Amino acid sequence: MLSSRAPRAGRGLELVLALAAAVAAGGAGGYLIASRTDPAGGGPGGPAAARADRVTSLGRLRPAGGVVPVVGPPGDRIAKLYEFKPGVPIAPGQPLAAGQPVAELASRKDRLQELQIAETQQEEATNSLKLAKVAGEQRVRAARAELTQAKAVKASDLAAIDAKLAYLDLQAKTAAANVARLQKLRDGGVKVADEELDRAKLLEAQAVAEYKATEAARKKTEITYDEGEKTAEAKVAAAQAELDEAAAKAPTKSAQEKLDLARQLADQTILKAPVAGTVLAVAGREGQPTGAEPVLQMADLSAMTAVAEVYESDVGRLVAWVEKGPVKAEVRNPALPKPLTGVVRSGQDISRMIARNQVFAMGPREDADRRVVEVVVHLDPASTADAGRYVGLQVTVTLEPGQ
Repeated sequence: MLSSRAPRAGRGLELVLALAAAVAAGGAGGYLIASRTDPAGGGPGGPAAARADRVTSLGRLRPAGGVVPVVGPPGDRIAKLYEFKPGVPIAPGQPLAAGQPVAELASRKDRLQELQIAETQQEEATNSLKLAKVAGEQRVRAARAELTQAKAVKASDLAAIDAKLAYLDLQAKTAAANVARLQKLRDGGVKVADEELDRAKLLEAQAVAEYKATEAARKKTEITYDEGEKTAEAKVAAAQAELDEAAAKAPTKSAQEKLDLARQLADQTILKAPVAGTVLAVAGREGQPTGAEPVLQMADLSAMTAVAEVYESDVGRLVAWVEKGPVKAEVRNPALPKPLTGVVRSGQDISRMIARNQVFAMGPREDADRRVVEVVVHLDPASTADAGRYVGLQVTVTLEPGQ
């Protein structure tokens, strides 16, 4: 009998404990539900955000120009990291000038060899063009000399023929005058032998025939020299065309383009700071593959902002405030030495896109899925130094209309 009652008593105790646990769980669940629906809950959605004269939201500190990563191309490796100065490696907090070398890639050796080959090819193409120009110019000069010589010989030969024609013309005229004189004497009753008259006529005929023959020879000579000049001019044109063709065939342009590309690729094997700014973080190590993550991150910290994630329901009020003038902002976080101040200058600082929040409040009662609008708060110069030390810090931003 005793052994049969013991199990029943144990089961009764188990039922009591289970009922107590269920009641406790229900109470906790009801409290959690009530706390999520309670508008008085702490955090950005609580009473601070509900006040008509202010808007409170979460945000992060960010340089006005953003964070600039220095990234290497995929498929390469870091051969070495440059030093900030001799004996001092690049580290967070150090300033970098725009274009200052940061890291050297493993592919630099190959790229420098390609550059040397391209330089050799460009030099060979240049020398080939020079030799082709020298040979072509010599052919052009020879053709022009031949043309000049042809013109000079033509002028001298024609001048000699013209001189002979003048002599033959005078000779023919003299012979004709002698015949006319003898004929006049005979007509005047003076006895002139027939043999003398016939000899004078023969001399006249010979002079005329010789003149005409020389005149025909001159025309032939002139035509011959004209054709020779045309041939010489054609040789000059052909030599010039050969020179132009040789210059066009010389691969100087493509060689120069290859050289420029090789220089560009070689230059890309040295990672440089794209802007002037301060090093925020250095993640690169020698031997590490590039492309997966930045070698380092940097930013210009001379102007800082706080990017606040304002609830979509509060954007209307904020827009109305900024239309009347700059909106004051106070930025807080326990890590900061003092609250930071700034302003929302104009409607351009308020995003037109509603997105899911990227900044999450700590605690189980806080909403992790909100719809917000990014608002840029330009921090005052007095707050810039403190903000620049905490880039990316999560902050609470309180916005109030300007007075």
